[in-house]
Amino acid sequence: MATFETVWSWLQNNLKSDQIIKNWSVLHGYLGRTTTIVDVRNDYITVAPPNAKNIQVIPKEDFKKLWEDWSAYKSGKVLRSAFLEKSRFITYIISILHYYEMEVTDDA
Repeated sequence: MATFETVWSWLQNNLKSDQIIKNWSVLHGYLGRTTTIVDVRNDYITVAPPNAKNIQVIPKEDFKKLWEDWSAYKSGKVLRSAFLEKSRFITYIISILHYYEMEVTDDA
């Protein structure tokens, strides 16, 4: 499994403004909704979810917290609900991390 810094670097270099990310969960797969990337910065990624009134600024640290349990989440050992105490942006982060894996690895 890649280190978080490797993942973050890839996201920084490959996510682009106006890019559409399909919302995804391990239990349900693609959820039929999307999130739009607004901006990618060194310390955060900004997204525009279709159902939110405001853009959402997701700190790098929130991505890191979820990445620490990413393998356990994908294998069903950690439930999505366990991520709620780590971040309020879990839908977006899970979807972006899944996108990363689909683009970079065969281990998604």
